[in-house]
Amino acid sequence: MRRTNRDRDPDQGDEFLSRLLREGVAAGEIANELLSEFQQGYPISKLRILLGASNLEAVAAGVWIASELGSSARPVFNEIAGLLHSPSARVRFFALDSIHSCARPEDENEIRGALDLVEDREPSVRWKALVFLATLPVAVVRAARQAAAKSAPNSACARGLKLLESSGARDAAEIAHGLADRDIVLRRYAAAAAARVADRDPGPLRLAMKSEDETIRQFAEDMAARAGVAE
Repeated sequence: MRRTNRDRDPDQGDEFLSRLLREGVAAGEIANELLSEFQQGYPISKLRILLGASNLEAVAAGVWIASELGSSARPVFNEIAGLLHSPSARVRFFALDSIHSCARPEDENEIRGALDLVEDREPSVRWKALVFLATLPVAVVRAARQAAAKSAPNSACARGLKLLESSGARDAAEIAHGLADRDIVLRRYAAAAAARVADRDPGPLRLAMKSEDETIRQFAEDMAARAGVAE
């Protein structure tokens, strides 16, 4: 039987938190238990203790919990954003998940930090960054594009964000052109844009599936599988 907030022992969350700080990666079950505590009313502010830990495994557990909490993790949004350039690939991966769930149009600096991970050194994080771009709410994309257009209008980021706002078959040619650009960053943005319009025009996503860039190709194949798009 699931405990209610009234039945929850307030000391239980503290115990799980302390154990995670000590045991880190070996404490997967404890992380699940602590997640349950947060879901039942344990103060989200306590998550800052894990996110600021010196033990990277404890930090990874904390950011995973934040990603599972979705928009409920908004109170620790700034701390999560500060982990986007963590030395741990696991931390960066789950930080992207949490930023995606919590970001608002006004979070320009935090979104910019997430966009940097399109060029991450770790393939799994690059892949996650493309998923992030492909699924980011339109309002957030628009705000990020407007900010990029002001600061660096000719950058690959600004051009790529413009492609992400594409919403119909008439934009397929521009996305296809982006996929063939010499700039690898713009090509990755174009792949994310291709995934965004795949339900209306799968052509660009099929092009992305043939990319020489392994990150783009793997991402496109995964998105095509989700969307039921044949090669």
